[in-house]
This record gives sequence, structure tokens and C-alpha cells, in this order.
Amino acid sequence: MARHLSFEWTILSGWVPEEDLVVELHPRGWPERVATVQVNSGAEVFSFTFAGHLSHGFAYEDQDRSETLQERIDLAAEAASGPTRVIRDCRGGITVRSTLVVDPDGPYPRPDVVSYPLRRLKSLFRAGRGTREVDDFPAVRCS
Repeated sequence: MARHLSFEWTILSGWVPEEDLVVELHPRGWPERVATVQVNSGAEVFSFTFAGHLSHGFAYEDQDRSETLQERIDLAAEAASGPTRVIRDCRGGITVRSTLVVDPDGPYPRPDVVSYPLRRLKSLFRAGRGTREVDDFPAVRCS
């Protein structure tokens, strides 16, 4: 949290043992640009969500957990402050692939891609044509 002082933080859960830690963050002055970071109570799965994009980081060794959590927090802050593009490929209303790109038009875009092959395979039998949803979020000035 100390790296991202220009963000508002809200701890939603994780106050009691065995409960996942869930934290929302958004740039000050931009409450609609919310990203969520979740730490599984087993402390091995670290999740990040922004604008319908969900991805995970994994750390099985104790020494890797703080680094993996920091990566998820940094990605959440970068995505919420933009510029960010979220691309979701859907079939039958179900996301089968999601791509988040921080600074998509910059010299070093940072992609985060999640694919759901089993969902995609099941959807081929149940659903019609696929759709692609693209959301662009311009950079915001953090105070």
C-alpha cells in the first residue's frame, strides 16, 4: 500500500482467521475505477480483478508470497489508473478469454491474458457465435 499513496484502500474481508483477504483500491478522485486484490486464506492464490478481467498469481513457498502479492497490487494500481484496455471474448454470455493491457498504445504495453479452454470447449456445443467486448480506460491523474 505504501507504493500507492494516491489510492484509496478499503479492506472488505480478512479480519478473522480462515477468511480471504479482499481489498478494493481506486485512484483518489476516481471511485468508479475500482480494482480488487484477493488473497486466498491458504495464502497460495493471489487474485486481481478490474473491469471484468480476473487473473491469478500463485506462490507456494513462503518467501515468494510477498512478491506475488506486491505484483498483484501493482497490476491493480496500474490498471485502475490507466491507460488500460480490457478485451473479453465471450460465448453465450460466458467469458472464454480475457486480456487486460496496461498502456496498450505505449512503447511497452503490459498484457495480462487469461484463457479458459474448458469454458471455450463447452461453449462451442451450447452457444452460438462469439462476441468480443473491448473497454478502453484513459489514464487518470492521481492526486
